[in-house]
Amino acid sequence: MKQYKSAYDNEKKAKKAVKEAEKQLDKQVIEKYPQLSEDDVKTLVVDDKWLPAIKGQIDGEVGAISRSLTQRVNELAGRYNKAVVEIDEEVDELEGKVNRHLSQMGIT
Repeated sequence: MKQYKSAYDNEKKAKKAVKEAEKQLDKQVIEKYPQLSEDDVKTLVVDDKWLPAIKGQIDGEVGAISRSLTQRVNELAGRYNKAVVEIDEEVDELEGKVNRHLSQMGIT
């Protein structure tokens, strides 16, 4: 129980230190804003924020399209897994059976 209390107290202290550090960092950032040039702002907004977000969305779309195409190719491959020669042979065999049945029925 003592170890738990000690660990709990240490965690509380660590969380408090993190909050204080974040407040200090926020204060430093706010103080730095007026000193930023237009190019600095563009770099922060465009290069560091928008471009990675856009790249992530593009990568997601490319991945989705790639998966869709792969699925479609697999579907088509499964549908057309017989060679044309095999299909022609099967058609000839079935045509022969139909013709035999028709001749047995007296139809020519």
